[in-house]
Amino acid sequence: MPSPDADAEAMLARWPGAAGPVARLPSGHINETWQTDAHILQRINDHVFVAPTALMRNLGRAIAHDAALTGRRLLVAPLANAEGDAWSVDADGGIWRLFPRLPSRSFDVLPEHLLGAAGGAFGTFLARFATFDAGSLETAIDGFHDLPRYLARFDALPKGEAQAEAAAIDHLRECVSATGTAPPRHAIHGDCKVNNLLFHPQRDDVAAIIDLDTLMPGDPAWDFGDLVRSTSAGNERPSDLSFSLPRFERLARGFRATYGPFDSPRHFAAAPAYMSLMLAVRFLTDHLEGDHYFRVAERGENLTRAHSQLALTTLFTEHQDAMTRILEAP
Repeated sequence: MPSPDADAEAMLARWPGAAGPVARLPSGHINETWQTDAHILQRINDHVFVAPTALMRNLGRAIAHDAALTGRRLLVAPLANAEGDAWSVDADGGIWRLFPRLPSRSFDVLPEHLLGAAGGAFGTFLARFATFDAGSLETAIDGFHDLPRYLARFDALPKGEAQAEAAAIDHLRECVSATGTAPPRHAIHGDCKVNNLLFHPQRDDVAAIIDLDTLMPGDPAWDFGDLVRSTSAGNERPSDLSFSLPRFERLARGFRATYGPFDSPRHFAAAPAYMSLMLAVRFLTDHLEGDHYFRVAERGENLTRAHSQLALTTLFTEHQDAMTRILEAP
């Protein structure tokens, strides 16, 4: 049986001018990714994204919308293969795509001085997509960002060794559910992790926003909340948590400078807890079900990730009033 790297080498040949060797990238919880000197090659995880061609059509719509606007573009388009298509299909029906590899820097843990630029980049994305027809998007993952749905699935599972984590979720769900959430009304990125930002190699500004697989109708506060969560999570270990109000203020100021005023500061301030609790439930559910969704290097990694997100949820709920005051400030 060919190795995954051999499969990647074979698929790379579908794109004119693309050449190996390929090197697998360990980052990312979902898709399989390889790089060459000039390109990024991905196989879309069709266990997670059950309609990967719909995902690629959504990406095409987003690229076309962004290209039609004035101003600097932040999205990276997939390259056309020999047939002129944006993706290739392997013998097993798997969907592959190729992107140019841009000269850039990326971070799992964002340095303090780049917080404003990160906020500004995702604020720009949401501002540019305010006029996008969110109703034209096909569903990539059914129920994504639907916390009640994730909680219902988690509640149905035997908790085994995760009794303490289940008790923490039961406590925090009451705090978070009281904040509520707005109905989908806007096209959002859906996965505002800091490592989905490519920074210019010599300057402290964002060159590109990547990974639009979760582009979806949603609440802009979800993107803001996910960005706050991501910039506070470090490498997803409890010892890496780095939330502070000065860091939050720097991030929020960058976001507001491009997105515009927060239409509901309390709602945006509640979003980080909503997003971190949702991810904690997802990590813990995957751990209890045998680690089928998020890729792990070893058993227990999803449990550790859940611990981090639960700790962040507690921090965010404790600081929600202070975050609201920061967002209300002129």
